[in-house]
Amino acid sequence: MANEITKNVERFYRSINSILDHRYKSWEHCYNFFKKIKDKKLNDEELDLAQLHLAFYLASWGMYRGSSFILQKDYTVFKNIIKIILSKEYALLWDIESNLDRKEEMGRLFASLYKKIEDTLKEIRTSVKSHPDFEGVEKRYLNEREEISPTLATKILLGTIGCIPAYDRFFIGGLEKEKIQKKFNSEKSFIQMIDFYLKNKVELDSLRNKFKDYPLMKILDMYFWVAGYERFKQDNVGEE
Repeated sequence: MANEITKNVERFYRSINSILDHRYKSWEHCYNFFKKIKDKKLNDEELDLAQLHLAFYLASWGMYRGSSFILQKDYTVFKNIIKIILSKEYALLWDIESNLDRKEEMGRLFASLYKKIEDTLKEIRTSVKSHPDFEGVEKRYLNEREEISPTLATKILLGTIGCIPAYDRFFIGGLEKEKIQKKFNSEKSFIQMIDFYLKNKVELDSLRNKFKDYPLMKILDMYFWVAGYERFKQDNVGEE
């Protein structure tokens, strides 16, 4: 794996910087805004901007497709999620790199945070289901017995705190390539990412020094996403 992590991360970074206004740069705008406000008591204007940043980032990253329940809401739907994210209770998760000796504690904190985000998203989904004016939303997105997609919840957390990669299709494909458990389990998945970092610390520290504005989990997201994308292409060679 030596140098493969570097190759994939640099490739991803080059691709989004080859276009001045690439849609994936919405992550940078959103993450940097939340990093700037994380210790503040937000006024109404700042809270409004935080909701706009999060909503547009999620749209840029494919979370507002026609079948998504959040498509039925405007950007202010994220108000309660933002309040949870900015809670002092989760301050440790904003600086994972400096607290690696507390990974079990951070894992428990992350599980608590994820559960609150998931529960809030379920409330939003229920409000969509119960309103007679919302049409065209696939039933599977409104099944209250189903868990909220880890893709949506982890993209929210990657774009704000930067404390977990986004568990989308290609990222999961990258996990499979590395023979890492692909099923998302909040606490275990968080610790799994820390362990991968510690196993590849020298190479990843070099990347952290090169991309100082990117948190560790974003760098891991870039690596596994490219690995999964390449695997997908190899598996579909010759298909039209």
